Amino acid sequence: MSELTPDLQELEKLRSFTSSPNPTRRAQSHTQNQDTQCQDDSKKKWRILLEPALAGSMIAINLGQTSLQNFYLRTACTVDLGYPAEICVKGVGEEFRTAEAASQVVVAGVNISRSFIGSLISAIVLLFVGPWSDCSGRRKPLLIMPLVGMTIMTTGVLLMIMFPGASTIQVLYVVQIPISLGGNFGLLLAAAFSHIGDVCHATGRDVTRTMGEHRAAIQISQVVGAVCGPLLYRNLGFYGVFPLVLLLQVSSLLYVIFAVKDVNINNDNKVSVLNWKLPFNAFQCLVRKRDGYRRTIIFLLLIVTLGDRIFLSAEILLSYMYYRYKFHWDDVLFGGFLAYRNIVSFFGTLIILSVLKRRLQLSDETVGALSCATHAVASSGLIAATTTIAVFIVPVVGIISQGSQVVQRPLINKQILPNEQGKIYSVLGALESATQTISSPLYSLLYSRTVSTMPDAWLLPGIGIAILQVLAYLSSKRLAATTIENNVAETKSIQLKTPNDASKLRKDDEPDESRSLKIESHDKNTTTISEK
Repeated sequence: MSELTPDLQELEKLRSFTSSPNPTRRAQSHTQNQDTQCQDDSKKKWRILLEPALAGSMIAINLGQTSLQNFYLRTACTVDLGYPAEICVKGVGEEFRTAEAASQVVVAGVNISRSFIGSLISAIVLLFVGPWSDCSGRRKPLLIMPLVGMTIMTTGVLLMIMFPGASTIQVLYVVQIPISLGGNFGLLLAAAFSHIGDVCHATGRDVTRTMGEHRAAIQISQVVGAVCGPLLYRNLGFYGVFPLVLLLQVSSLLYVIFAVKDVNINNDNKVSVLNWKLPFNAFQCLVRKRDGYRRTIIFLLLIVTLGDRIFLSAEILLSYMYYRYKFHWDDVLFGGFLAYRNIVSFFGTLIILSVLKRRLQLSDETVGALSCATHAVASSGLIAATTTIAVFIVPVVGIISQGSQVVQRPLINKQILPNEQGKIYSVLGALESATQTISSPLYSLLYSRTVSTMPDAWLLPGIGIAILQVLAYLSSKRLAATTIENNVAETKSIQLKTPNDASKLRKDDEPDESRSLKIESHDKNTTTISEK
């Protein structure tokens, strides 16, 4: 693995070349750039990259989300608690409410250890495969690993449905271990966007537009999966959902294997994926000293990133059981609500990009602070809600609550070098998994202790974290402005102190022909004076 010093040296060479005042050299580089641009124009046309794989895997995840939760609760009710199947699937009545509350306590209790072990495994995997991918330039193995884990997970679920009798702890660990060893869906997204960046750099495609297309495919897939999953389960049961989930996962895996190719392979790489130095070098890159307040800003944005991961993991873990217990929803209504919320979130993203950023010219830090503030307000509204109509109003209140995820990556990119992105984001991904290792068991413990008396208690920590995120965004905005002011003042002082050096540089950069003409004229004048 290359160390940081050679990377800085190469970057300085690039800067010295691009900022060279020599006009002859600039003209040559401009001509070469024009030739390269003409050659690459034919490559910039739109073509499919990873949209089918991401769409298939995302539809599969959302298609089986509520069915998996139903399978967990039914297993806890019939196997662990010994209730008759008629009561567990009844859906109404006092006996069902009692069995439902007890089943949720069992599932939440097992989730404490299951989420801890699963997140720990994912963090370790990501710490090694992320830096190794930067060294080797290979993104395809990182795309294959999560899809293989998802395929094995769904196969195990189908086997447990065909041969019932497994306890809740066995079911949950059969689901968790394969997907954690594959790096979870977070590794799939990280590898996907790294591959997109490599392709755009090699072909000249617009990075922002290409990533936006893939994000749009993911959002549409979430809506499709959230709507179709409960309907399939209601009409066809487990056997109508999980075979289709497995088909989508296998199709995505085959697409990656046969249709995706790495574009930036480093054949000279000799670093093994099991090299213990990889995680330490990546962490060193994150915490190294930087100009001004850049390192402090990165740490503040790290707080924001980890807070968003805590929100997401807690929502995936508990939201279905929460809505089912407090508002008496079934899986169909919950799936429809997820689809509705994703649509509102999509329009919120459009508002952020077109109104807040383009028309009002708000900074990324301001947008992030507003999104976290609306998230806190929306969570408070969900706690106060008592009817289904009120719950459907909550996403409209927090319509820009996803803005924090939109502005995180651009803000971090402004603070790091281009050749540090792979290392930085691999460490961030590992820290997110490590944070989930701690937060998910705590959320499960909190929900299992309060579900009978105060089911809204698991939303209170999220409100506090959102307020902390607002303060982090505002602090990073102030530090960024201070850094810019210091850089401007330093530049002006250098210009005032060294005017002679600038004139010397301008003289040294004169073309050879003009310099020779001046020498000839000087020689002629000297000869005339001597003759006189």
